[in-house]
Amino acid sequence: MNAGLSVSGLQHVGRLRGEITLSQILTRSLRAEGRNVLQSLVLYTQDEWKAKEKQIAQFPGDEGSQYIGRRLIDVPDPFGCHGTWVDHYWVDFGGVLDRFAPSPDLRKRARGESDVRIVTTTQAYENPEMQAIVRDLAARAEEVRLLVNKYRSRRPYPQGWIPFEAFCDACGKIGAKTVGIDGTLARYKCEKCGHEGTSSVTKGKLNWRLEWASLWKVYRVDIEPFGKDHATPGGSRDSCKEIIETLLKTRAPMGIPYEWVGIADRGKDLGDMGSSDFLGFSPAQWLEVGDPEVIRYAYTFNPIFRRVVFDLSRADGLHDTYDMAEAAYYSDEREGDEEAQARSFELAQLGPVPEETPFALSYRHAAFLAQIGPSEGCLEWCLGRLRDTGILPREPTDVERGRIERRLRQAGAWVAKHAPENEVALLEALPPSVRAQLTEEDRNALRAYADRAAGIAWSEDAIKESMVSLTKTGKLPVDTPRFFRDLYLVLLGQERGPRAAPFLAVLPKEWVVSRLREASL
Repeated sequence: MNAGLSVSGLQHVGRLRGEITLSQILTRSLRAEGRNVLQSLVLYTQDEWKAKEKQIAQFPGDEGSQYIGRRLIDVPDPFGCHGTWVDHYWVDFGGVLDRFAPSPDLRKRARGESDVRIVTTTQAYENPEMQAIVRDLAARAEEVRLLVNKYRSRRPYPQGWIPFEAFCDACGKIGAKTVGIDGTLARYKCEKCGHEGTSSVTKGKLNWRLEWASLWKVYRVDIEPFGKDHATPGGSRDSCKEIIETLLKTRAPMGIPYEWVGIADRGKDLGDMGSSDFLGFSPAQWLEVGDPEVIRYAYTFNPIFRRVVFDLSRADGLHDTYDMAEAAYYSDEREGDEEAQARSFELAQLGPVPEETPFALSYRHAAFLAQIGPSEGCLEWCLGRLRDTGILPREPTDVERGRIERRLRQAGAWVAKHAPENEVALLEALPPSVRAQLTEEDRNALRAYADRAAGIAWSEDAIKESMVSLTKTGKLPVDTPRFFRDLYLVLLGQERGPRAAPFLAVLPKEWVVSRLREASL
């Protein structure tokens, strides 16, 4: 089981879809059948750094321009905190890969090891078998050229072309014209600096079509997911399939194309995530606000040919969807697509699923509790609030305590970094400046809702229904926007706030009713 990606920039969560999640689920399923399966990931580190606008912008001023044409592995870290460009941009993906594809070996898992074997193309060219393929294809250069040109109608390679991009020892750039391969050395003429010389084949690379097919052969790849851009009939994968079958005399792996992943900001679709365009967010960034399983669920539930779009400002909605799937998994009666939700939830899990339905704290509730709770002893305070408001009906297990604590931390980080509109700070007292903004109609409306709220069960659904029963029937002396403005004003000291029902549900009912009645005087 293999996949590949280029460390050309931001390693975004879109690359978790086929390369990691789909591959890991297939690996796990095949192992369950008794098959010996290895999940691997090839990092294309030998590729030329393209120096796109966003790549150059990572460096101060025009410093990045001097690295145009270098191998990715040779470009320095723009921020100086890692050895190379590759090291810097891989860490937020590879450094947390054990969280998204942990080893089934509990000892390795305890050490934070992933189940995915990582191989770079820099390492691949040190493999004697890969070097033998380079020599073989160079010796049959004309045969190779004719086949590759079938897929290059606009810019066919000329006679005499040798399918290897040499490394120039003079200017340090890759892509020098190869004029011959002698053992482990490539003779070249660099068209970038004019230097003629020899360099090790370990420093260069095959033409990308030939490289892809060669990696299949060297690493004995049987199955490989790949992005939809390679799936066009007569396109890149078809060409590589013909190359491996015709030139390398072995079969191509089974390919599984998948749709790309999009990125949005506050509902606005910004396009597909892109590494060298630095568009998207990394797995490490996601782990600040959510568990790996939430992202994995989005990939397991949606068909692989359907585009998935993530929006960090709406991480609460992603968690709601995941929580609904968990509820469906534990339900004895499922309707509609709940069967698919339950199965997708099961596939998304990275560890044993509890036998009994665990308590799930709403992400939005967690966001509010994390803000209004004390800095010291926040978990115990929040557990007390959840018990007092009836949200937590029993003493939580150790696993549930861990889930609650993690969600409090994640939801708090979400508000701080991606959803400032959900920031709250309760007014400890009702100041004269707030009272001065309330008309007689405002006070009457707050009194009417206080009377209604006093007699209901203090849950999100009941609070929402109590509000609807007043605002939709015209029983309040002010219109709906004015009512909510008044509500936020007397509770928060500002005219806007988070969604009212989930926010009120985590506050003490007696405190809310008392504050509304105080404001109505």
